[in-house]
Amino acid sequence: MTRKMTSAIIATALLFGAAAPVSAADSRYDVGNVWYVSSIDVLDGQFENYMAWLADEWVKFRKLNALHGNEVGYHVLGNSTPRHGEPDLYLVTVHKDFLTIAEGLATEKKINDAMAKDRAQFEKEGAERAPMRTVMGDMELIEFKLK
Repeated sequence: MTRKMTSAIIATALLFGAAAPVSAADSRYDVGNVWYVSSIDVLDGQFENYMAWLADEWVKFRKLNALHGNEVGYHVLGNSTPRHGEPDLYLVTVHKDFLTIAEGLATEKKINDAMAKDRAQFEKEGAERAPMRTVMGDMELIEFKLK
């Protein structure tokens, strides 16, 4: 278990009022996957363009990340009734665990090689998507599987 995950579990336990640490055998939950959620505001007139990019480049990247990294799934969720200031889409990726910096860099290199792109090219393409969408924020969530 990574230090970041341990800190998150301790913070969660404190938040919910746990008075004393509980051994893993006595726990009422298991720690599951790590979920990354990006909140996306799709700009007017760009929904089909952005969905086409997701279906092509984003999915290609997701599949390579599953092959070379620790990603186990992904979802594109639409907010059917967004209130003012809420995103249109949530892009969700599910990972087995947090990666160390070294693991993340090694995965990035494998994906870059497979897609014949480097970090600068990915950043340039990200800037080119600016007319299609605004990234409103990101969340990192830990799944707790109740027993």
